[in-house]
Amino acid sequence: MQDFFGSRSGIGLHQKRKLVELRNQYTLTDEEGKEIGKVEQKKQSPLAFILRLATSLDVALPVTLNVTDTSGKEILSLHKPWFRWGIAVSGGGRDLGKVQKQLRVGKAIYEVTGPDGKEFAHLKAENWRAKDFKLEDSSGGEVGRITKQWRGLVTEMFTDADSYAVTFAPESPVDSKALALASALAVDLIQKQKDNN
Repeated sequence: MQDFFGSRSGIGLHQKRKLVELRNQYTLTDEEGKEIGKVEQKKQSPLAFILRLATSLDVALPVTLNVTDTSGKEILSLHKPWFRWGIAVSGGGRDLGKVQKQLRVGKAIYEVTGPDGKEFAHLKAENWRAKDFKLEDSSGGEVGRITKQWRGLVTEMFTDADSYAVTFAPESPVDSKALALASALAVDLIQKQKDNN
């Protein structure tokens, strides 16, 4: 993971454009827009495939995502179980933590915990439309930021493909950067999958 996140100050997360999306796929880019990896959905059951094709129940379906670098080496694995609004994150052969959406009225908030289950940070929507999020540690300091990017009229109208800029301090620990990227994927899986606003 150190080689992948290194001294990066941000990562671009771009969902592939599809008229009918049956499998989550994303491209990862560096600060200059160069491709640095991919995110691919794995282990989709036949039942989940049929439900995704025939319904709008995407947020209830189980999803496993693998984050890989350009050589295909796995960096992170994320798993969202059936009917859950949260994901478990692992990487480098160990658990890194969880990202869990809180059930509440108002602006969206996600709780980010470390491998020991202790609170690491909160991901807070900065507006009602939940386009921009701030990742804050327990003292209220900013650890990272997730900003939804405009992809053009045709993409926004006819697909569910979203793009996010995930930024963090270059000197942040690798696990913090990994959880920031995982948080952006959690927002897309749990909140933005069928968001046509």
